[in-house]
Amino acid sequence: MRVNGLIISYENGMNIFTRGSMMTKYPVGDLLCRIFQGETLDNITRILRNCINYCPMKDNILTQDEIEAAEHYILEALLYDDFIPAQRLAQGSFVRCMERCRALDSKTATRFLYEERVRAAMNDMLEIEIGFDTVGNFLRLCYNNYIIDLCNAHALFIGMAAVKSGTASPEERAAFDERCKLLHNSDVVPGIEMHTIYDSDREEFTYQYVISSFLAMAVFEFSHLTEAATKVVRCHNPECHKFFTAKRNSAKYCPFPSPQNPGRTCNDYYPQVVYRSKVKGDELKKMEKNAYCRLYNDKRRNPEAAGEVDELLRMLQIESPGKRDSVLSGELSKTEYQAWLNSIRREKGRSYNE
Repeated sequence: MRVNGLIISYENGMNIFTRGSMMTKYPVGDLLCRIFQGETLDNITRILRNCINYCPMKDNILTQDEIEAAEHYILEALLYDDFIPAQRLAQGSFVRCMERCRALDSKTATRFLYEERVRAAMNDMLEIEIGFDTVGNFLRLCYNNYIIDLCNAHALFIGMAAVKSGTASPEERAAFDERCKLLHNSDVVPGIEMHTIYDSDREEFTYQYVISSFLAMAVFEFSHLTEAATKVVRCHNPECHKFFTAKRNSAKYCPFPSPQNPGRTCNDYYPQVVYRSKVKGDELKKMEKNAYCRLYNDKRRNPEAAGEVDELLRMLQIESPGKRDSVLSGELSKTEYQAWLNSIRREKGRSYNE
């Protein structure tokens, strides 16, 4: 029997993703950061929505055989290889929604459909044309449940990661608290299937988890974060701010593509940007220091002009930080900054060009 969902095992702070005979290890929390950030889930969801809208059997009357055919069609459509764990989780999540809906009796299905139509009318992300009459309407009903699970999981991930990293805004903290209240209801988080396997080499039992819900995956990962002593960090690159996991307290930059230079990761690219900026900033401060020295020397040599020089010193103190920031941001050249510094002098007296 085909198992739909993400199959992983957990051991010593590592999630082990199983694909046939191949295994890939991810530090706990890392899978969440990879799945819920970037374009993978957006691409999968777009593919899924397009496949449903253009499904060749969408107008067929809904029967158990048609549901089986539709399930096979969806699984084939989601063979998206950008990141296999995300693909497996998406496949399992959608099939779980299909199995849940097909198992409803007629009375429960009627009430469920009414509630789903009310929810769809209040949410622009959800499909309106849903039902148990045709394959297309049935798939759109399942898609709505898939999206709700995905959105709840993403909101929990952002809130939990922000809180764990110590960078949560008031809005993120409030959203996180709201999601945590929902988790008090055991029906909200779909169950995780556990398989027990005996390892004859190690003479002990091991456990594999089949996860078929984005929300269940988020809860599973975060429940192991504390015991694994893994830190969640928000990238210090101001144009990135993605979350990532780390063991080192000094970690600042994520291993994902940098927005400024997608060919390089933030932890490779941005420290060089910071270093260059520091070197440039030190050079600008040296230029500014020279300007201060010129003015103080002028005040010492010409005591009668002390008041005028003090005004120039105040101007330099007030305006130079903004000018310096303009150079660092590229709005002002270093030559223009030097020319501005040179212009801050008494109208009468010697030239201060260096």
